[in-house]
Amino acid sequence: MKKKVGLAVLLVVVLVLSSLFAFGGVFAKQPADQAGGKPLTILVAGYGWYRGIPEGQINNAETIALALDGEMIFARDASGTVIAKGKVHSIVIPVTWYGAWPPVAEAIEELNPDIVLGLGTGGSLTIEPWGSNLMNGTDADPEDPSQEVTMDHVAIDPGGPDWRTGSLPYDAMVLAMLEAGTPARRGYQRGYSSEGYPMATPGWYLCNFFTYYGPMYVEENELDIDIGFIHVWNRPEYRAGPRYETLTDSNISPEDFTYWIERSHSSSMEITRTINAIRIGLQECVRARAGF
Repeated sequence: MKKKVGLAVLLVVVLVLSSLFAFGGVFAKQPADQAGGKPLTILVAGYGWYRGIPEGQINNAETIALALDGEMIFARDASGTVIAKGKVHSIVIPVTWYGAWPPVAEAIEELNPDIVLGLGTGGSLTIEPWGSNLMNGTDADPEDPSQEVTMDHVAIDPGGPDWRTGSLPYDAMVLAMLEAGTPARRGYQRGYSSEGYPMATPGWYLCNFFTYYGPMYVEENELDIDIGFIHVWNRPEYRAGPRYETLTDSNISPEDFTYWIERSHSSSMEITRTINAIRIGLQECVRARAGF
Protein backbone atom coordinates (compact mmCIF):
# COMPACT_ATOMS: atom_id res chain seq x y z
CA MET A 1 0.00 0.00 0.00
CA LYS A 2 2.79 2.45 0.94
CA LYS A 3 4.57 1.66 -2.34
CA LYS A 4 1.44 2.53 -4.33
CA VAL A 5 1.01 5.81 -2.44
CA GLY A 6 4.65 6.72 -3.08
CA LEU A 7 4.27 6.07 -6.80
CA ALA A 8 1.10 8.13 -6.91
CA VAL A 9 2.81 11.09 -5.20
CA LEU A 10 5.76 10.84 -7.59
CA LEU A 11 3.38 10.84 -10.56
CA VAL A 12 1.62 13.95 -9.30
CA VAL A 13 4.95 15.79 -8.85
CA VAL A 14 6.03 14.89 -12.38
CA LEU A 15 2.72 16.12 -13.82
CA VAL A 16 2.94 19.41 -11.92
CA LEU A 17 6.50 20.07 -13.06
CA SER A 18 5.57 19.23 -16.65
CA SER A 19 2.71 21.72 -16.50
CA LEU A 20 4.95 24.45 -15.18
CA PHE A 21 7.44 24.00 -18.00
CA ALA A 22 4.76 23.66 -20.66
CA PHE A 23 2.62 26.64 -19.67
CA GLY A 24 5.25 29.18 -18.63
CA GLY A 25 5.17 28.81 -14.86
CA VAL A 26 7.84 29.69 -12.38
CA PHE A 27 10.48 27.64 -14.17
CA ALA A 28 9.88 29.23 -17.55
CA LYS A 29 12.03 32.11 -18.82
CA GLN A 30 10.39 35.41 -18.02
CA PRO A 31 9.42 37.71 -20.94
CA ALA A 32 12.40 39.76 -22.09
CA ASP A 33 10.54 43.07 -21.81
CA GLN A 34 9.62 42.68 -18.15
CA ALA A 35 12.86 44.05 -16.66
CA GLY A 36 12.24 45.92 -13.45
CA GLY A 37 13.60 49.25 -12.31
CA LYS A 38 12.95 52.83 -13.30
CA PRO A 39 13.70 53.55 -16.96
CA LEU A 40 16.30 56.10 -17.93
CA THR A 41 15.01 59.40 -19.29
CA ILE A 42 15.92 60.18 -22.90
CA LEU A 43 15.43 63.61 -24.46
CA VAL A 44 15.42 63.66 -28.27
CA ALA A 45 15.53 67.12 -29.88
CA GLY A 46 14.86 67.18 -33.62
CA TYR A 47 15.37 70.27 -35.76
CA GLY A 48 12.31 71.54 -37.61
CA TRP A 49 11.83 72.95 -41.11
CA TYR A 50 14.71 74.64 -42.90
CA ARG A 51 15.29 76.05 -46.36
CA GLY A 52 15.92 73.23 -48.77
CA ILE A 53 12.90 71.21 -47.64
CA PRO A 54 9.82 71.71 -49.85
CA GLU A 55 7.25 74.10 -48.38
CA GLY A 56 4.64 72.23 -46.38
CA GLN A 57 6.95 69.25 -45.84
CA ILE A 58 8.63 68.16 -42.62
CA ASN A 59 12.28 67.81 -41.68
CA ASN A 60 13.32 64.19 -41.22
CA ALA A 61 14.82 65.13 -37.86
CA GLU A 62 11.43 66.34 -36.65
CA THR A 63 9.63 63.29 -38.06
CA ILE A 64 12.01 60.87 -36.35
CA ALA A 65 11.89 62.68 -33.00
CA LEU A 66 8.10 62.70 -32.94
CA ALA A 67 7.88 59.07 -34.10
CA LEU A 68 9.98 57.98 -31.10
CA ASP A 69 8.22 60.22 -28.56
CA GLY A 70 6.89 58.14 -25.66
CA GLU A 71 8.61 54.97 -26.86
CA MET A 72 10.40 52.66 -24.45
CA ILE A 73 13.90 51.79 -25.62
CA PHE A 74 15.21 48.39 -24.53
CA ALA A 75 18.86 47.33 -24.41
CA ARG A 76 19.24 43.55 -24.44
CA ASP A 77 22.02 41.06 -23.86
CA ALA A 78 22.99 38.26 -26.25
CA SER A 79 20.15 36.06 -24.96
CA GLY A 80 17.54 38.74 -25.65
CA THR A 81 16.96 39.60 -22.01
CA VAL A 82 16.42 43.28 -21.20
CA ILE A 83 19.34 44.66 -19.20
CA ALA A 84 18.38 48.36 -19.30
CA LYS A 85 15.64 50.58 -20.66
CA GLY A 86 14.81 54.21 -21.24
CA LYS A 87 11.78 56.27 -22.17
CA VAL A 88 11.92 58.86 -24.96
CA HIS A 89 10.61 62.40 -24.59
CA SER A 90 10.82 64.38 -27.82
CA ILE A 91 10.79 68.05 -28.72
CA VAL A 92 11.14 69.97 -31.99
CA ILE A 93 13.54 72.91 -32.06
CA PRO A 94 13.75 75.77 -34.58
CA VAL A 95 16.63 76.13 -37.02
CA THR A 96 17.54 79.57 -35.69
CA TRP A 97 20.61 80.74 -33.82
CA TYR A 98 18.87 82.19 -30.79
CA GLY A 99 15.87 79.86 -30.80
CA ALA A 100 17.48 76.43 -31.02
CA TRP A 101 18.87 75.90 -27.53
CA PRO A 102 16.31 77.49 -25.13
CA PRO A 103 13.72 74.69 -25.68
CA VAL A 104 16.44 72.11 -25.00
CA ALA A 105 17.53 73.87 -21.81
CA GLU A 106 13.90 74.09 -20.68
CA ALA A 107 13.33 70.37 -21.35
CA ILE A 108 16.53 69.47 -19.49
CA GLU A 109 15.35 71.51 -16.51
CA GLU A 110 11.93 69.83 -16.58
CA LEU A 111 12.91 66.22 -17.31
CA ASN A 112 16.38 65.90 -15.74
CA PRO A 113 17.31 63.45 -18.51
CA ASP A 114 20.07 60.88 -18.49
CA ILE A 115 20.60 61.07 -22.26
CA VAL A 116 20.13 63.98 -24.68
CA LEU A 117 20.25 63.34 -28.42
CA GLY A 118 20.01 66.05 -31.09
CA LEU A 119 18.92 65.20 -34.63
CA GLY A 120 19.45 67.14 -37.84
CA THR A 121 19.26 66.32 -41.54
CA GLY A 122 22.40 65.95 -43.62
CA GLY A 123 23.77 63.91 -46.50
CA SER A 124 24.31 60.65 -44.61
CA LEU A 125 23.65 58.88 -41.34
CA THR A 126 26.55 60.23 -39.30
CA ILE A 127 27.00 59.93 -35.56
CA GLU A 128 28.78 63.20 -34.77
CA PRO A 129 31.32 63.23 -31.91
CA TRP A 130 32.93 66.57 -32.81
CA GLY A 131 31.58 70.10 -33.03
CA SER A 132 33.62 73.09 -34.21
CA ASN A 133 33.77 76.38 -32.33
CA LEU A 134 32.15 78.37 -35.14
CA MET A 135 28.76 79.66 -36.32
CA ASN A 136 28.11 80.53 -39.94
CA GLY A 137 24.85 80.99 -41.83
CA THR A 138 21.40 82.53 -41.61
CA ASP A 139 18.31 81.53 -39.64
CA ALA A 140 16.27 79.02 -41.63
CA ASP A 141 12.75 79.78 -40.43
CA PRO A 142 12.47 82.68 -37.96
CA GLU A 143 9.03 83.44 -36.53
CA ASP A 144 9.63 87.08 -37.32
CA PRO A 145 11.51 87.47 -40.65
CA SER A 146 12.50 91.01 -39.67
CA GLN A 147 14.51 89.50 -36.80
CA GLU A 148 16.39 87.03 -38.97
CA VAL A 149 19.94 86.48 -37.69
CA THR A 150 23.06 85.82 -39.76
CA MET A 151 26.28 84.56 -38.22
CA ASP A 152 29.43 85.23 -40.24
CA HIS A 153 32.18 82.97 -38.87
CA VAL A 154 31.46 83.80 -35.22
CA ALA A 155 32.90 81.71 -32.37
CA ILE A 156 30.34 79.82 -30.28
CA ASP A 157 32.60 80.06 -27.24
CA PRO A 158 35.07 82.94 -27.59
CA GLY A 159 38.37 81.78 -26.17
CA GLY A 160 37.07 78.23 -25.90
CA PRO A 161 38.57 75.09 -27.49
CA ASP A 162 38.39 74.74 -31.27
CA TRP A 163 36.43 71.49 -30.92
CA ARG A 164 34.23 69.91 -28.29
CA THR A 165 33.02 66.35 -28.13
CA GLY A 166 29.91 64.77 -26.67
CA SER A 167 29.67 61.67 -24.49
CA LEU A 168 27.65 59.10 -26.42
CA PRO A 169 28.98 55.60 -27.29
CA TYR A 170 29.72 56.65 -30.87
CA ASP A 171 31.58 53.57 -32.05
CA ALA A 172 29.05 51.17 -30.52
CA MET A 173 26.19 53.06 -32.18
CA VAL A 174 27.81 52.85 -35.61
CA LEU A 175 28.62 49.16 -35.22
CA ALA A 176 25.08 48.33 -34.08
CA MET A 177 23.56 50.15 -37.04
CA LEU A 178 25.92 48.42 -39.45
CA GLU A 179 25.14 45.04 -37.90
CA ALA A 180 21.45 45.74 -38.55
CA GLY A 181 22.25 46.39 -42.21
CA THR A 182 21.96 50.17 -42.04
CA PRO A 183 24.82 52.26 -43.53
CA ALA A 184 26.25 54.58 -40.87
CA ARG A 185 29.53 56.26 -40.06
CA ARG A 186 31.26 58.22 -37.29
CA GLY A 187 31.99 61.90 -37.85
CA TYR A 188 35.42 63.41 -37.35
CA GLN A 189 37.51 66.57 -37.09
CA ARG A 190 38.58 67.98 -40.43
CA GLY A 191 41.46 70.22 -39.40
CA TYR A 192 41.38 73.91 -40.33
CA SER A 193 40.08 75.79 -43.33
CA SER A 194 42.39 77.91 -45.46
CA GLU A 195 41.25 80.89 -43.34
CA GLY A 196 42.20 79.07 -40.13
CA TYR A 197 38.70 78.11 -38.97
CA PRO A 198 38.24 74.74 -37.20
CA MET A 199 36.20 72.20 -39.17
CA ALA A 200 34.35 68.96 -38.42
CA THR A 201 31.78 66.86 -40.25
CA PRO A 202 28.74 68.69 -38.75
CA GLY A 203 29.74 71.80 -40.73
CA TRP A 204 29.28 75.27 -39.28
CA TYR A 205 25.51 75.60 -39.23
CA LEU A 206 22.90 74.79 -36.56
CA CYS A 207 23.68 71.06 -36.42
CA ASN A 208 27.25 71.92 -35.53
CA PHE A 209 25.98 74.44 -32.99
CA PHE A 210 24.11 71.69 -31.11
CA THR A 211 27.09 69.33 -31.36
CA TYR A 212 29.44 71.91 -29.82
CA TYR A 213 27.17 73.87 -27.50
CA GLY A 214 25.47 70.81 -25.95
CA PRO A 215 28.62 69.39 -24.29
CA MET A 216 29.63 72.94 -23.34
CA TYR A 217 26.26 73.53 -21.62
CA VAL A 218 26.46 70.21 -19.76
CA GLU A 219 30.00 70.93 -18.58
CA GLU A 220 29.32 74.50 -17.48
CA ASN A 221 26.20 73.48 -15.56
CA GLU A 222 27.86 70.38 -14.05
CA LEU A 223 25.11 68.10 -15.32
CA ASP A 224 25.29 64.31 -15.27
CA ILE A 225 24.04 63.87 -18.84
CA ASP A 226 25.29 61.91 -21.83
CA ILE A 227 24.77 64.22 -24.81
CA GLY A 228 25.46 64.13 -28.53
CA PHE A 229 24.17 64.63 -32.05
CA ILE A 230 23.33 62.57 -35.12
CA HIS A 231 22.91 63.65 -38.73
CA VAL A 232 20.18 61.65 -40.48
CA TRP A 233 19.47 61.15 -44.16
CA ASN A 234 17.08 63.28 -46.10
CA ARG A 235 14.11 61.55 -47.72
CA PRO A 236 14.47 60.27 -51.28
CA GLU A 237 11.50 62.36 -52.39
CA TYR A 238 13.10 65.48 -50.92
CA ARG A 239 16.18 64.84 -53.02
CA ALA A 240 14.27 63.96 -56.17
CA GLY A 241 11.54 66.62 -56.05
CA PRO A 242 13.67 69.77 -56.29
CA ARG A 243 15.80 68.16 -59.00
CA TYR A 244 12.70 67.37 -61.05
CA GLU A 245 11.37 70.91 -60.65
CA THR A 246 14.70 72.34 -61.78
CA LEU A 247 14.90 70.10 -64.83
CA THR A 248 11.32 70.80 -65.91
CA ASP A 249 11.61 74.57 -65.51
CA SER A 250 10.79 76.09 -68.90
CA ASN A 251 13.54 78.67 -68.42
CA ILE A 252 16.37 76.21 -67.80
CA SER A 253 19.28 76.51 -70.23
CA PRO A 254 20.58 73.46 -72.12
CA GLU A 255 23.85 73.74 -70.19
CA ASP A 256 22.08 73.75 -66.81
CA PHE A 257 19.83 70.89 -67.91
CA THR A 258 22.88 68.78 -68.75
CA TYR A 259 24.56 69.70 -65.47
CA TRP A 260 21.60 68.84 -63.25
CA ILE A 261 20.46 65.70 -65.02
CA GLU A 262 23.97 64.24 -64.80
CA ARG A 263 24.83 65.40 -61.27
CA SER A 264 24.79 62.71 -58.60
CA HIS A 265 22.45 62.93 -55.62
CA SER A 266 23.64 62.93 -52.01
CA SER A 267 22.55 60.03 -49.84
CA SER A 268 18.96 59.42 -48.79
CA MET A 269 17.02 56.66 -47.06
CA GLU A 270 13.38 55.75 -46.42
CA ILE A 271 12.06 57.31 -43.23
CA THR A 272 11.04 54.02 -41.55
CA ARG A 273 14.56 52.64 -41.91
CA THR A 274 16.02 55.86 -40.54
CA ILE A 275 13.70 55.80 -37.51
CA ASN A 276 14.80 52.26 -36.72
CA ALA A 277 18.45 53.25 -37.05
CA ILE A 278 18.02 55.97 -34.42
CA ARG A 279 16.18 53.50 -32.21
CA ILE A 280 19.17 51.16 -32.49
CA GLY A 281 21.52 54.02 -31.63
CA LEU A 282 19.47 54.88 -28.55
CA GLN A 283 19.62 51.24 -27.42
CA GLU A 284 23.41 51.54 -27.34
CA CYS A 285 23.13 54.85 -25.44
CA VAL A 286 20.93 53.17 -22.83
CA ARG A 287 23.30 50.21 -22.60
CA ALA A 288 26.33 52.45 -22.05
CA ARG A 289 24.54 54.72 -19.58
CA ALA A 290 23.49 51.70 -17.52
CA GLY A 291 27.08 50.48 -17.42
CA PHE A 292 26.83 47.46 -19.71
